[in-house]
Amino acid sequence: MAADLHPVTAHTPAARVLGALGQVLRIAIYAGLCFVFLVPFVWMVFGGVRAENEIFANLIPFSLRTFIPIEWTLESYLTVLGMNETGRMLGYSFGRNLGNSFFVSTAVVLLSLVFNTMGAYFFARLRFPGKKYLILFVLATFLVPFEATIVPLYVVVRSLGLHNSYGALIVPWFASPFVIFSLIQFMRDQIPYELDEAALIDGAGYWTTLWRVIVPNTVPGLVTNGLLEFQFIWNLFYWPLISVTSKEIQVLQVVIAGTLGQNQQYWGRTFAGSSLATIPVVVIFLLLQRYYVQGVASTGVKG
Repeated sequence: MAADLHPVTAHTPAARVLGALGQVLRIAIYAGLCFVFLVPFVWMVFGGVRAENEIFANLIPFSLRTFIPIEWTLESYLTVLGMNETGRMLGYSFGRNLGNSFFVSTAVVLLSLVFNTMGAYFFARLRFPGKKYLILFVLATFLVPFEATIVPLYVVVRSLGLHNSYGALIVPWFASPFVIFSLIQFMRDQIPYELDEAALIDGAGYWTTLWRVIVPNTVPGLVTNGLLEFQFIWNLFYWPLISVTSKEIQVLQVVIAGTLGQNQQYWGRTFAGSSLATIPVVVIFLLLQRYYVQGVASTGVKG
C-alpha cells in the first residue's frame, strides 16, 4: 500500500528530466576539459606545418583558420631535423637529441625500478627494528626541493668525473622516494604475506622471493611508476642544462629551448620540436595504458 502511495522517485518525469540534465552537464564539463587540454596541443602540431608569418595571424577571431594552415609546409620539421640547408647551418639534429632523451629516460626507468623495487621490498615485507623511522627519513628527502640540492649534486657529479656525459643525466636519478613509497603501498595492499611465507618454507631466500614471487605480482605498480618516472625524466630541463654542455649528448627539451633566439623567435621550429617531443610519451602511454590504469586503481584499493 505504501509503495502505491509513494511511487519510486527515479521513475517520475521530474526525476528523468533531472537525470537527463545531469548527463548533459557531465558531457558539457568533459567536453570543456577536452577543449582546454587539446586546443593548445592541436595548435602546436599544426603550427609546425605552417608558414612562420601565419602562426599568429588568425588567432582573432577564433576560427578553423586558427588551426588549419593556409599554406602547408614541412620547412620547420626539416630545419629542426637538420635535413635542409638552414638546419645544417644552425647545427640542428633533433633526431639525435630525441634519441638521447629516449635513451636517458629508458635507462633511468629501468635502473630506478631495479633499485627502488629492492628498497620497497626491504621496507614493505621485512621486519626489523626502527623500520618506521627509516621510512620516514626516506620520505622526508622527497620533501626537499630539487633547487636546494642542485648545486651540491652538480659538485658531486663533477667530482665523480661524470660531468658532460650520459652518466650525469642518469646516475642522480637512481633512487626515488616517490617510487619507493608507491611500491611499498602496492606490495602491502595487493600481495598477501602468505606468498612470502610459502616461498620461504619451500627454501627460497629473500632474493629469490623478491624476483620470483613479489616482482611478477607487482607488474601493474611497476608499469605505473615506470611511466611516471619516464615522463619526469623526459621533461627535465634545468639539470641537463647545467650538467651537459655538448650538443652531441644533450636532451631534446634543452635543444627546443635553444630555438628561441634573442632577436627573432622562430615559433614554427619550437612547435615542430615540441611535437616531436610528445610522440614517444604518447605512444608509450597508449601501449601501456591498461597496466597504468590497473596500477592506479590497485594502489587506491585497500586489501
